[in-house]
Amino acid sequence: MFRGFWGLKIVPGKTYSQTVDASFRLSNAALGATVVDELRTSVVLTVDDKSFVLCSLTPGAIEQQTLDIGLTEGEEITFETQGNNEVHLTGNFIADDMDSDYDSDEEESDEMDLSDLSPEELKELIDEGLIDPETLLEDMEDEDYDSDDAEADMRIREITEEDEEEMIEDLESEEEPVPVPVPEVKIKKQAKKAELKRKAEEEEAAKTKKPKAKKEEPKKVKEEVKKVKEEVKEEPKKTKEEAKKEAKKAKSIELQGGVVAEVKKEGAGAGVKKGARVGMYYIGKLTTGKVFDQNTKGKPFWFRLGAGEVIKGWDIGIVGMKKGGERRLTIPAAMAYGKRGAPPDIPPNATLVFDIRLVEYK
Repeated sequence: MFRGFWGLKIVPGKTYSQTVDASFRLSNAALGATVVDELRTSVVLTVDDKSFVLCSLTPGAIEQQTLDIGLTEGEEITFETQGNNEVHLTGNFIADDMDSDYDSDEEESDEMDLSDLSPEELKELIDEGLIDPETLLEDMEDEDYDSDDAEADMRIREITEEDEEEMIEDLESEEEPVPVPVPEVKIKKQAKKAELKRKAEEEEAAKTKKPKAKKEEPKKVKEEVKKVKEEVKEEPKKTKEEAKKEAKKAKSIELQGGVVAEVKKEGAGAGVKKGARVGMYYIGKLTTGKVFDQNTKGKPFWFRLGAGEVIKGWDIGIVGMKKGGERRLTIPAAMAYGKRGAPPDIPPNATLVFDIRLVEYK
């Protein structure tokens, strides 16, 4: 839950450092109203002596960027820009559990005790539409029921001698039920007939099945022969499928820092090297399958490979890809967002999975 606006104007050449005293979410970065030049301006965030490029803004191309970055209370952070244009950062403070509990307590305390109000005050509330008169009448009817009436309902009347005599007469007058004789003989005869009939039907069924079994024996032998021939034919196919699986396994490469790159599609041309600017499509997921970020159409995400503008797992896992190539990168926490994670979407010590495609590089 968000509880207030947060904003910061970054002037070129200045740094803005602070210890976060209230958690907030950074949601947008935009160029200022006045543009000094047409060159790119990058927003850099330093957390605990580690610097990260949040986004790069270019006048006339990308003048604002949506972000989703949570900064928690107690972190030491510094914002600055690399470029000549002014940048405005905006977001929201994040409410903690204490605030939500306080709000719920206030809502509970807002309930009105109608028993303390006078008739004139009740009439004013009904006229203003704040009280439903029907529900008010139902509450009053419930209150009118006295506890003395409840005791009277539960009171046990004393039994007199006349009552005892009447009860004895009623018991003596009751007739005992006459037992109905069970026709045991008929039941036994019917059960015996049913048993004989069942046995006769089983014998007839066995006689009719025997000749069929003899005719079906040659058919079963032929079917078994066909199955053996089919299994012999399918053996080379199975080996081909196994070879494909082994080839796929061979394309899974373990790189520096435990990053695993699974090659989905080779692509064409020369492999990209460090220092090149690369344009990427990607889908970022947790190991649970939850998607936390993606860019799969429109303008690709551009950055300089190996310059520290992205997480280390990307700088390592993209080297050598060809144009149009596709990979799945499995990146351990140490090569991604580490112990802190990137709240609220990426938890601490999270292993990340990226399905990436190299759209273009320069």
